[in-house]
Amino acid sequence: YIEIQGVDELQTKAEAQLVEYNQDPPGGKRMDLVLFLYALEHLARVARTILFPGGNALNVGVGGSCRQSCSKLAAYLADYKVFQIDIRKGYGIQAWKEDLQKLLLMSGAKNDKTVFLFNDTQIKDESFVEDINCLLDTGEVPNLFPPDQKATIAEDVRAAARQAGQEGDG
Repeated sequence: YIEIQGVDELQTKAEAQLVEYNQDPPGGKRMDLVLFLYALEHLARVARTILFPGGNALNVGVGGSCRQSCSKLAAYLADYKVFQIDIRKGYGIQAWKEDLQKLLLMSGAKNDKTVFLFNDTQIKDESFVEDINCLLDTGEVPNLFPPDQKATIAEDVRAAARQAGQEGDG
């Protein structure tokens, strides 16, 4: 974490990071952004939020308001991976559950720092929102993993906690 003393310094550093991002963009998709004051403020807010333990944010805005792009750039600045579902023809509840499993295994069991980007156009079923709500409220999605897989995941997480010296009683 580096404290930035002013808007000019923030703009210089953010633009330099954007150039670096675009040299080898994750997913192969460049971001051609104009980092005006509002975008810089949003970038700083998102970056600070995701760096908090358990940090999450709900960004509300119309399409084209740079919320997703700023979130992707903030994830890049924090060295986080970005996970986004790919809505395609026939995408339904089963595919959603599989994507959620991938996301939770990546961010939980593998301990990859991850930003999950999800927008309103990706809501193909009301249960998608319910699952996200459960995840944010309780830290889990009911019945997402079969019991035998849950036991394996719990052991993987315990081993990682033990290795980090943070083993608990539960």
